[in-house]
Amino acid sequence: MLLSFEIPTKYIEEFTPLEDLRFGLAHLFLKPDFPGAEEYMKLYQGCLLDNSMYELGAPLSTDALLKAAADAMPLAVIAPDWMDEEEKTLLAVDELTLARPKTARWTIGGVVQGKDYTERKRCFTEMTHRRLRPICFPFRSPREETIPKLFRDNRLVEQQWYHLLGLRDLRELTWNPPGIWSVDTSKPFKGYKMNEVPSIRGQGQITHRLHEELSLTNRRLACWNIAFMRSLTKDHEKTQLTSLLRRKHE
Repeated sequence: MLLSFEIPTKYIEEFTPLEDLRFGLAHLFLKPDFPGAEEYMKLYQGCLLDNSMYELGAPLSTDALLKAAADAMPLAVIAPDWMDEEEKTLLAVDELTLARPKTARWTIGGVVQGKDYTERKRCFTEMTHRRLRPICFPFRSPREETIPKLFRDNRLVEQQWYHLLGLRDLRELTWNPPGIWSVDTSKPFKGYKMNEVPSIRGQGQITHRLHEELSLTNRRLACWNIAFMRSLTKDHEKTQLTSLLRRKHE
């Protein structure tokens, strides 16, 4: 499992070296007037660019994502998605596909949505057929049910990039299904040791504190948490992802 983080913006330079890939928020590229903006714009070139749905309460439009992508030069752009809405999400994928500049080198990512497993499986299958990279699973869906069922249905393939939007449970870091897997999370920066709580969920949101100061203690805790997360993961995906993306651009 490759690791990426939603890092409080004043500490981008300190913590990005600890990531396997960058996870960028599109709305931050559209209004770079926050603390750490200069470093963010520089260091998040080539990131996986998120549609900011969780942070804003609704995804950015296709036009806004294209503007953000022009500044971020991302690895991939995650198309707009809506909770449980399979059809609307797939239509947004189509819209971004049509609007994507012919000279763009980024791929289009999609978020698996649906009210039940049947809809999520159909959405996943459509995204596979459309060759989206990455195919994402949101933390507010029952992905601990969806992903094992997709595995049992032989839907997961070795050379596909899959991404977990947020971290629901530490056990997700130990998963090893077919594919190249990555995750983004703000959990290390919440001021507690991730191995010492009954659940990493329900520990408060960092979304509205993304530009605030971190105490020295919390910065040290973040380093400890990242090391702990790293101890749970397998690191072979990094080489696989690099090889996959190199072939994509050859």
